[in-house]
Amino acid sequence: MNLNKSASELLERYMLGVRRALSGAQRDDIAREIESSILDRVEERFPQMEEISEKELKAVLEELGSPFKLAGQFSPQRYLIGPQFFHIYTFVLRIVVPVVAGALLLSIIIGALTSSRTETGFPFWEYLGTLWNGAFMAAAFVTLVFAIMERVNTGKEIEELKELEQFKVEDLPELSDLKKQPSRAENIIEIVFGVLGLAFFTYLLNNNGQFPIYINPAEKLGQVRVFTENFLRFVPAMMALAGLDIARSATLLAQDRHSSLTNWWHILSQIAHVILSGLLLGAFPLIALDWMKDFAVTSGWNFTQIENGANLGLKVILVLAIIGSVVEIIKWMIRELSNPAK
Repeated sequence: MNLNKSASELLERYMLGVRRALSGAQRDDIAREIESSILDRVEERFPQMEEISEKELKAVLEELGSPFKLAGQFSPQRYLIGPQFFHIYTFVLRIVVPVVAGALLLSIIIGALTSSRTETGFPFWEYLGTLWNGAFMAAAFVTLVFAIMERVNTGKEIEELKELEQFKVEDLPELSDLKKQPSRAENIIEIVFGVLGLAFFTYLLNNNGQFPIYINPAEKLGQVRVFTENFLRFVPAMMALAGLDIARSATLLAQDRHSSLTNWWHILSQIAHVILSGLLLGAFPLIALDWMKDFAVTSGWNFTQIENGANLGLKVILVLAIIGSVVEIIKWMIRELSNPAK
């Protein structure tokens, strides 16, 4: 008995949900046992079929129910939150924690942009600690609430949970990008934007960081300096990274699949982006707004605050880029080390 391509992908998605519901040292062994029992059930149900399609497998999975429920039957009872509440608990946790962290991050960004602090250093660890404490307290509160619900309702069947426990194949988690074929449209867009980025950086180098702009509507188009020398010295490195990213997207287009080469290529590229962003953080100021000085003074604005605000905004963007790249590196390394592509 063999599964066709769509059925194999459906089984992988179901098992992904099972693994997310399991924990402990025997997680992989239990997952293999569950997968084996599913295949045995399919073979018993369709003994005459040499190839199983998605339709047949879907019928069997719907009989078994949600992967969370099936995992709870094979795994030992959870001591804090049992299988009756666990999948709802994780669902709520995945909503509450990002919302709280996002709200804190937004308040930090607004506070940094409107702050009158005169320190030149960027209090990265202070902000990171605030985000961590907020996310931790949100997770702890949700856990406490569900732990109380677990103790109060032990041995009881809650009618309101039945509707939430209804299993639909369409609700199964999607496979990671490494398990799917690369999107041709996505790679083409990345190549186009990469080429545009190279053109932009080339223009910057050739014009010494200047842009054409109308400083005064009554005057002719003039050239103004927007980026400092501190920024321009990193432009060749940015161009090199953009070229490598274009080459990776072109490779994915050519081979039409993810491989160890393209996966590690992406990981190393993200590491290089983190290093470059870190170097840029130590090279401020990167933005020069001297061309606005006369206009700001005439309008009664505080020119120093405007220029400092522009550089601070760029700092925030770089910090967010570093955090996103670090998360991306960890995620891709775990996937590639645990299940390396061929």
